[in-house]
Amino acid sequence: MHDDYFAFTEKLFTSQEAADKPEALKGVRVLDLSHMIFGPTAARVLAQYGAEVIKVELPYTGDYWRSSTYWGKYWKHSNPLWHFINHSKYFVAIDVKEKQGLELILRLAEQSDVVIENFSPGTVEAWGIGYSSLRKKNPKIIYASCSTFGQYGPQRFLPGWDLLAQGASGMLSATGYPDTEKYFKVPDFYGDFCPGIYAAMMILMGLNYRERTGKGQFLDICQAEILMRALPHFSYFCDKGEEIGTTGSQDPSMSPSGIFKSSEGAFVAVAVASDEQFAGLCQAMGEPQLVEDPRFAKALNRLQKENARAICQKTGEWVAGQTTDAIMALAEQYRFPASPVCDDLMISEDAWRQERGNVVDYDDTMYGRLKLERGTVRLSETPGRIKWLSRPLGYHNRYIFKTLLGLREDQIKALEAARVVGYWDYRVGQRPPVYYDIDNDPIFNYRDESHG
Repeated sequence: MHDDYFAFTEKLFTSQEAADKPEALKGVRVLDLSHMIFGPTAARVLAQYGAEVIKVELPYTGDYWRSSTYWGKYWKHSNPLWHFINHSKYFVAIDVKEKQGLELILRLAEQSDVVIENFSPGTVEAWGIGYSSLRKKNPKIIYASCSTFGQYGPQRFLPGWDLLAQGASGMLSATGYPDTEKYFKVPDFYGDFCPGIYAAMMILMGLNYRERTGKGQFLDICQAEILMRALPHFSYFCDKGEEIGTTGSQDPSMSPSGIFKSSEGAFVAVAVASDEQFAGLCQAMGEPQLVEDPRFAKALNRLQKENARAICQKTGEWVAGQTTDAIMALAEQYRFPASPVCDDLMISEDAWRQERGNVVDYDDTMYGRLKLERGTVRLSETPGRIKWLSRPLGYHNRYIFKTLLGLREDQIKALEAARVVGYWDYRVGQRPPVYYDIDNDPIFNYRDESHG
């Protein structure tokens, strides 16, 4: 039965069959008015599971994140992280500050199920595309406003980003080491990605409520508040009258735990929770007598600060004399928790992730091959997928304007001439790769005879 179960789950979730299965959110249309990372992440999660996401940007300027990148490194005239955040979306460029542009966005919103924005609170309301305006045209709309400090309250007008959300949430107070440096930024925009995924979950709750009642609603999604709930240290302080404080790489609920350097200079994470796991670690270290030591015999004893420091030091000394492969083999043999600390290269080439389809080599018709993550969670009947990488600014103008709004070719050209809608300039991140023949691209030059 044991082998049968794993054969069953492997077949159920196999990546090879994913493309032939339906999409969970097919038929849900999302108007993505957001920019940078927080809001676009929420929209991307919905797109991965089948939602039709239309991202609206300003012509000839676009989302600022298009041209941003780590250390000034670009990939095929684009920001590789932009593709990660915005794949599987439709891209249109409309100037909301022009009257005709505002009308186009309102018409798109009327035909949408969800609107996502993450401008400073009150901005989209001033533009005429806030919740109070859109609900009059579409009472069933699920409208998600994403911000750092929320849509009301004394800090609502403060500018906000990932780092500020990390600071305001209390997250930074838990980073660093107790006796040396403190307060390190959690990298890779955790303060955007985590709340973005959380926002997608809240939007699905709103859609479920609408399915049962027929009513839309307004979602005030606050970065700092979401991160605060991922790190509820204040509850501990209120109960115990003391701060948890900075703990470095140690888990304050498990001992021994930490990140230790192996003999070849790599790093290994070890986190032992139960007495059974500790006994396994002691066997692996060749020191079975440690389970009889009153300082370490029980989990509660091992969590006393002096005892935790002593057993973590002993564990680190043992790890330093072993290769990572040897540690992992012993962890499997003696059943104690350990993992290599993976870097980008290890993740991209990891056989386990590739077997599960977690990291895929996606071959895009415009940009070629890029490694991306697939859907965050495996759904056996409605798996997530990547439809395409991101596209140049305004790439889907004709497709969306003709199929959804019924505009004719002459009407689109008139809007282009008035700069109400537009495309890219030649800046990196906005334009297609120089080798790509955009003039013969059937989507960019979409022709639908019924719409001109």
